[in-house]
Amino acid sequence: MRHALLFSGALVYAALYAPQPLLPAIERILGVPPGAAGLGMAAPMLGLVLGPWGLAFGVRPRRALLLGLLGVGGGSVLAGLLPGFWGFVPLRFLVGASLSAVAVFGFALLPKLFQSPQAVAAFVALNALGGTLGRSAAGALAEAFGVRAALALLGALPLLLVPFFLSGRLPTPPSPERPRPARAMLVGGVLLFSNLFLANLLPYRLEAAGVSLAGIGAFYLAYLGGLLGPFVAGRQGSGAALGLALGGAGLLLTPAAGLGFFLFLAGVFGLHARFGEGFGRKGESPAYVSGYYLGGMLAGLLYPPFLALPFAAAVGVAVALLLLGYRYNPEK
Repeated sequence: MRHALLFSGALVYAALYAPQPLLPAIERILGVPPGAAGLGMAAPMLGLVLGPWGLAFGVRPRRALLLGLLGVGGGSVLAGLLPGFWGFVPLRFLVGASLSAVAVFGFALLPKLFQSPQAVAAFVALNALGGTLGRSAAGALAEAFGVRAALALLGALPLLLVPFFLSGRLPTPPSPERPRPARAMLVGGVLLFSNLFLANLLPYRLEAAGVSLAGIGAFYLAYLGGLLGPFVAGRQGSGAALGLALGGAGLLLTPAAGLGFFLFLAGVFGLHARFGEGFGRKGESPAYVSGYYLGGMLAGLLYPPFLALPFAAAVGVAVALLLLGYRYNPEK
């Protein structure tokens, strides 16, 4: 079961992020204006903000994870059918609320289950891998089979792990000794806001440059930086991860934007692994996860006004927030 928990992050994040490179196409299918499909990314983030607070540590982790995987998989398949805008958005909320079980118990339990400092780094790296494959495969599958089929196929992936959680036991998560939820939420929030704020803007920028859906999906292979960053941070520390993120942000404004996004994401995921493990050991993973996805939700809501601004303005916002989060991280 511990390996199923470790790898569940890859499959649920593939389902979560599959719609991202297809936002303009989803808007055309649903007949809504540019930027409106951002609610389809903001709604699951709201679910991930609220969901952790319902996962009091008295809840049995195995049962929560079983229901979580069913909710992510079932909700993603139904949302992928695009049943009208006001059906799509609530289903995406269900996906996020269900996914919170994997996020919270991943940080809280993996250090106990594996007794290795690399366990959380591997979990975050697999999150990045799942998100990368979900984004990149979505573009190719949409061109081959249509947008609806692509979203439904990728959304069904978490259901493959349901049998592993039908029986067995998991350890009790740690309880917070001196909880500081505001700090944990702030640090988590700036990380995902910076990540998704730029990622939500990029498909519009790339489509305007004449890049195809498959090409936009391929650009999101930059999320493979999330495989590198957690292990760099594990060996070199959070300062090295911050350096990667800042260097990558600078390259985003040059013709080497693909490399820049790769390095930026490597740094952000490296920080996420370090900070997530730190708050998890303190028993504060619900607050950290809630804040992390609050940042993602805000990114989905706040990116549309930046469509009309120079991309440098968005990069500047992301950098400023990363520096703020680093100042209040659990290692200080």
